[in-house]
Formats: sequence, structure tokens, C-alpha cells
Amino acid sequence: MPQRRRRAGREQLLAAALHLFARDGIQATSLQDIANEAGVTKAGLYYHYKTKDEIVLDVLKPLLDALPAVTRRAEAHRTHTARVDEVLGGLIEIALYELSGFAVLMNDPYLTRLLSQQASMRQWWDDTSTLILGPDPDTQSRTGLAMFINGLSGTSRDPVMALLDDRTRRQHLLECGRRLLRAGGGPGARAAG
Repeated sequence: MPQRRRRAGREQLLAAALHLFARDGIQATSLQDIANEAGVTKAGLYYHYKTKDEIVLDVLKPLLDALPAVTRRAEAHRTHTARVDEVLGGLIEIALYELSGFAVLMNDPYLTRLLSQQASMRQWWDDTSTLILGPDPDTQSRTGLAMFINGLSGTSRDPVMALLDDRTRRQHLLECGRRLLRAGGGPGARAAG
């Protein structure tokens, strides 16, 4: 008698999807792949999700919710330097503790396209850029911020960085972010200079 596949819960599907997205990329992962990884039928997957985009956004929901929280905490600081450090430190914490999700978020072209269609993500980027770089940042300043954010996931692949304790790694990443923002010549350069 064939073994019946059980209906998966959301958490089981999300764990399977994140594993596959991190390993194979979002574009290369099909709904059938996720169902197979979770040990359920495709109908069981469709009970919870109708599209891959729905799964992607749900997999990354904790991470996507954490980003605006970082910006809100930064807005509460009085000085520009404290706001910059809060944003950089918050992003570093997310990268260190949400590593799989953060790596997927930062490195997958499918997700970049999907998130560019999300008003909440565009708003987060605008709010964060303005908070750190001022209302009319130049291209070099925006590039420095983008390099820092996108580079966070790459540090986990460096064997030397992997040997560092979390405190030391955090400090190195924070200093790197400060340097990138100072090099851009935006408000961070004036505040630090």
C-alpha cells in the first residue's frame, strides 16, 4: 500500500522553502521542489500558498519586519552619528542572527525584483537612506550604503571572519560601515569628520 503523504503546516513548508532558496536560489526552486522537501503533496502546499511569491514573502517575513524596526529605533536617537550606528548595528545583528534569510534577501535576483514591487520595502529603503544619508544623497553615498548592506551576507563566507567571536565580528562590520559612509561624503562624513 502506498504511503500517504501528510499535510504540512506552514512552519514545515517555510523551513523547506528557506533551505531550498538558500541552497538553489529562488528562481531555481519550484513549488513541487518545496512540496517534495517538506514531504507533502503539491495540493498540501497549495492549501497554504497559491504562488511562490507568497511563500518567499512569508519565509522572509520576520526579516522584513525587522528592517523597519531598526529604522524606527534609529529615528529615536538625537544625533546623526547615533542614528547611523543604530542602523548599521541593527543590520549587523540581523545579518548575524538571521543568516540564511539575510543571505537569500541580499543575494537573490528574483527577490530583488519581487521586493522592488513591495511598497513597504521601497519605503524602508527611502526612510533608511534619508535617515543616514540626508534628503538628497549623492550617488557615491548611496553606493556606500548599498555596498555595506549587500556585503553583510558575504562576510559569513570568509573563513577568517568565521573564526572571530560575534563581538569582534560586530565591531569590524560596524567600523567598515562607518568608513563606507564617510567615504561617500554624505552627512556621515561631516558628522564624523
